[in-house]
Amino acid sequence: MHLRPAALLLALGLTLAAVTGCAEQVKGNATADTNAVQEPADPTTTSKKAPVSTPASKPASPTTAPKQGDVKIATKKKATGLETCGVLKTADIEAATGGKSTADGGCIHTTTNPSTVITQMVTVPDVADQEGDKKQIEIGGNTAWQVNASKEDCQVTVMLTDDPNVITPAFSVSVLAIDDVDTCAMALKLATEGFNRIPNA
Repeated sequence: MHLRPAALLLALGLTLAAVTGCAEQVKGNATADTNAVQEPADPTTTSKKAPVSTPASKPASPTTAPKQGDVKIATKKKATGLETCGVLKTADIEAATGGKSTADGGCIHTTTNPSTVITQMVTVPDVADQEGDKKQIEIGGNTAWQVNASKEDCQVTVMLTDDPNVITPAFSVSVLAIDDVDTCAMALKLATEGFNRIPNA
């Protein structure tokens, strides 16, 4: 998740470089454009120009297609109109951890006995950007991922839908513990509880 701002800055830098390069080519191609007007009569020239624009537009599709193909959705869930941080309630957090929550709803809950920090969010799956042991699992028949960054830190993210038009198609729970507890078991329990609570689409 920390890599996203850096990636965006890199993409912006590359875009600016590309724009500068294009500006120079436009100046150099002014003469070529005049010649190009005379060349459309040749079928050879027309066929050469068509393939050049086609590959340039294709790279966006292959990037999206594999991600959609990797996702299995047995139960399509409602992924729009949900509270970003309101799927799990205080009672759910306390039942899963056995501790006392100091928050009354929201994205972040902290508990005592055991001491944990729990984050819940309807979000974009960012498993590729995370460091740690990654394991693909299923929750309710839907693709999910467990990322164990350390013994004290585990996150479980479950896909709600494979609709490419949905901006936040996943529900994620992370558990960070100070005490010696099974953070992945807690994260899985909470992610499953949240998944079951979200209405079917």
